[in-house]
Amino acid sequence: MTFIQLIILTIAISGPTAVFIGFGLVTRCFFRSCRAKNTKFAVISVLAALAFIALLSIIIIVWFIYGVAHTGKDATTDLIVLSSTVTPAWFGVFAAWRFSRYLKTRLDSDLQ
Repeated sequence: MTFIQLIILTIAISGPTAVFIGFGLVTRCFFRSCRAKNTKFAVISVLAALAFIALLSIIIIVWFIYGVAHTGKDATTDLIVLSSTVTPAWFGVFAAWRFSRYLKTRLDSDLQ
């Protein structure tokens, strides 16, 4: 395995992993919101979970279409496709992490 293939494999694995981490974060936010009886944050958490499921399905569809395509593929096109599908997953996880921190501070201030 060459160094470029290792980088491509690492990027490819990080996309779905990031989606699953984000899904776990918003699921935890959902349970926290339900425990605090805050329906607004619970609905936002459910919508975010649905967005992560949609993001994972889009990533899988794009990778499948790219894998079946009969065009000339090389390392640069692989990196372009991977970065264009994985970057939204990374930003989504960052947004879920920020939402989780905001929800925690908001619920802690409501309880006091």
